[in-house]
Amino acid sequence: GVQTCALPILNRDEAVDLLNSILDKNGLAAIRDGRVLTIVDRTTAKARNTPVKVGNDPRSIPRNDEIVTQIIPLVYVEAEQLAKDLGAFISPSATFVANAAGNSIVMTDTQSNIRHLVEIIKAIDSSAEAGTEIRVFHLKHANPNDVATALSGGFPRSSGSGSGNGNKQAQIGRA
Repeated sequence: GVQTCALPILNRDEAVDLLNSILDKNGLAAIRDGRVLTIVDRTTAKARNTPVKVGNDPRSIPRNDEIVTQIIPLVYVEAEQLAKDLGAFISPSATFVANAAGNSIVMTDTQSNIRHLVEIIKAIDSSAEAGTEIRVFHLKHANPNDVATALSGGFPRSSGSGSGNGNKQAQIGRA
């Protein structure tokens, strides 16, 4: 008799996801540039022109093995401390750096791995919100710049991302 095999019909994105999954298991990666896929060694994929995405919502990051660079903005916790705290969760093939100036994490890895880490980051960052309070004091008899300088030494830049307290910063403006 004749044997038949039913194969599922995949659309283009599903086919690319399947290809990326197979490549990832073999230490390779596909970099998409429009309709062109370039197959490279996974370690050199990070040095190539990977797509750059911005966001800290895990729901917006697909679960696939496409390699991208994700910029993850932080609101309440300090990027450098968070990067130290999350070191054990980073895959060995990922690039992961803290951007102190923008208070964000920059990561190059598969979108699946990035999504997982963004879920952790979102939980840590949002839990710090409860311990963060901003108050505005209207000054009547003092220069706001002088008060800001005097107070800046009294507030630590970070109380640690794991504590749930977040950053406490004095913000002073002209009344």
